[in-house]
Amino acid sequence: MVVGVLKKGLTTALPVIISFFVLFITLSLFSLTKSKSSNYENILYVILQENCTGAFSITFINILCFAIGALLISFYTIRQEVVEKTNYIPSFLYVFFSAITLHNSLLHPSLIANVFILLSLINITDTYREEYVLSKIFNAAFFISSAMFFYINYAFFIIFFFIVLLILRPFNWREWLVGVAGLIAPVFIYFSIGYLINIPFTDFFTYLLNLFTNFQRPLLSEYFYPLFLYLIILLFLGAGKHFTKGLGAKIKTQKNMGLMYWLLILSLVNFFSKNNTSYFPLIASIIPLSVLLSDYFYNIKQLKVSNTLFFLLLASGALLFLMNLDLI
Repeated sequence: MVVGVLKKGLTTALPVIISFFVLFITLSLFSLTKSKSSNYENILYVILQENCTGAFSITFINILCFAIGALLISFYTIRQEVVEKTNYIPSFLYVFFSAITLHNSLLHPSLIANVFILLSLINITDTYREEYVLSKIFNAAFFISSAMFFYINYAFFIIFFFIVLLILRPFNWREWLVGVAGLIAPVFIYFSIGYLINIPFTDFFTYLLNLFTNFQRPLLSEYFYPLFLYLIILLFLGAGKHFTKGLGAKIKTQKNMGLMYWLLILSLVNFFSKNNTSYFPLIASIIPLSVLLSDYFYNIKQLKVSNTLFFLLLASGALLFLMNLDLI
């Protein structure tokens, strides 16, 4: 039933998304388990974390990033024709996956960083078949570079920026030069602020080196495995559909779907990076997961089948909610 409603446009989908949004927020307020950040020091996230210690401020910022991300992914998928105009499943899945991390004692770096990734994605994909795009390329590079200052593991996604340029744009040295300038700009700003307030800003390069040279097996919660395994099954089913029927009817759709697979691959690299624990690896993947799975659910012709698969997805994720509530 839920899939059918989410396929009928904004008027019918919005009440469902808002209802689940309120439900997930309410559950997060009653979270009893303690969560600890696994981030590096001396980046913007730490400054924010040190100044937001109360449960109210933490919950407010988490919810704000949570809501902005859901709006941005819907804006991106519809504006770029990644999915049908009546398909609001990406927003629902983004809400669902993000809600898993909502906690009244931890300001989640990934939720903040995902907003910057989506802003970058919107700007860079707007350059497709456009002529005057230097400002959008700079903005996209600036946003994707800014994301790693809130969650250093997102430095892997800088590679994604250049992949997008190669796929969407013919090579133009000015565009690449502007892109590099956009990537450097947040680093320059950070170094300037670090120098003025006397923090060891040069350690940033050490953090990056540690990130790219210290891969490890992720330490996952046992309650994450049902969702993890089910997501693998759904992704294989979706990939099979794309392999046999194509990525979409329009070239623009095909290119954007291809970008989601590249983003997913880079997310898998992040999966084995340092400091990934519990369900943190999932959060780096929720943008491509939300888009790719929504396309799969939308194109299942039998509504009973799609609703059953959708329910199993929600049920497997419910274990993490029960864990947060200390019920299991």
